[in-house]
Amino acid sequence: MRRELVCALFVAIILGLYQEAEARPRSTLLPPGKRTSSRKSPPPRRAPPPQVAAVPESPSPPAPKPSPRSQAQPKQNPPPVVLPREGNGIRLVGGGGSGPRGRLEVSSKDGWLNEYEEGAVAWRPVCNMFGIDDSDAQVMCELLGYTYGRLYYDDEVNRRPPNDTATEYDLPIENLDCSPNHAPPTSEIDATSGARRLLSRRALRSGAIYTGKVDIPAEASWRCTFALRTEKSCDYTGPLVGVECSFQEFPPAPPPPPSPPSPPDAPPSRRALLRTYGSGPNTYEPLESNLCAPPAEDAEDPEAAALEYEICTGSTRADLMLAESSGSEVMAALCAIDEDEELAILVADTVCKQMADYSGEKGSSGYLSTVLPSLQIPEADPSTDALPPVFQASTYANKWVTITGGQPDATYPALQQMDYTVGDSCASGRLFAFRCTYRST
Repeated sequence: MRRELVCALFVAIILGLYQEAEARPRSTLLPPGKRTSSRKSPPPRRAPPPQVAAVPESPSPPAPKPSPRSQAQPKQNPPPVVLPREGNGIRLVGGGGSGPRGRLEVSSKDGWLNEYEEGAVAWRPVCNMFGIDDSDAQVMCELLGYTYGRLYYDDEVNRRPPNDTATEYDLPIENLDCSPNHAPPTSEIDATSGARRLLSRRALRSGAIYTGKVDIPAEASWRCTFALRTEKSCDYTGPLVGVECSFQEFPPAPPPPPSPPSPPDAPPSRRALLRTYGSGPNTYEPLESNLCAPPAEDAEDPEAAALEYEICTGSTRADLMLAESSGSEVMAALCAIDEDEELAILVADTVCKQMADYSGEKGSSGYLSTVLPSLQIPEADPSTDALPPVFQASTYANKWVTITGGQPDATYPALQQMDYTVGDSCASGRLFAFRCTYRST
């Protein structure tokens, strides 16, 4: 009985251990290094395939060499083309500043332009006067190194702003005249010889007050001269020459801009309304000899008498052209103004302006007027042996004019615009005397 009980207990223990083992993962029951995640046995190892003799491979073609284009350096932009704007004594100003176009200026070392400073170079624009054409522009562009040239029109190029401080020597040069450097200047150059046709402008130089030459190197293909004239075609502002240059032939040029409207015509010459007698400029005849008495030999003060006579002979007097009620015109002698100094100064100022056809506009000639001691009217006609010209009071019957006041026109002044009276004599028995001095401005 005891044996059966022990056996049953042993079987129970064994069965319990078996059930516990079945409940655990299989891997936990294997020794270290023998654990596996699969309970299947690995497949049987297959025999290797039979060895096959290797076929020798053909040699591979050589790798292609890189093309020169693939080895070229990165392409670089060419340097910008420089378009010359100055050279051989010529330059272009304005016109945008980049292309070969602008206001033409020429250089010179002539003393009257550089204030006689040794080696100094003066630059001046060129007046676009009658006769300037594309042939002149062609020469200028050839001096700058271009092949083609023509005139260029632009308001900023063809005009300069006014300059109140500009002098006569700042004005544009005129009469620009060029000729080939290999031959003496002629009036016409044959275009078939490679030169451009140029018309000589020597005839225009008859009024030249200064002449000069452009500062062009001696080896250049052209030589050019210019001038300033007394009768100018341009003022400081223009019109000035503009030039456009190119290495390629130009397309058809646009037409030049219309000329600005002409200023209104000036009134008729006011100088014609005067007849002046004296030694100054713009006088009609010398002062009459019998209006100034030579100093007496027994004068109390010979020096004062000589000075009085010198002042008298250096005086100027005037006759005014006046319209009569009948419509005819007469010349009346201008009487002295001895009681009103300010009016006398105004009359002298006006008559000096009228003698020069002075205009109040900028650029008119400068002047200086002086009131001088009045001239005594001779009581009797001169003798037949008097030195001509002589003053004859009898020719002025009822034709004596006295300025009494008023103001002349500010732009075109004349004595006839003032208040005056006409009588049969001068109240003081004397004639108005003055002196005018003129200068260029």
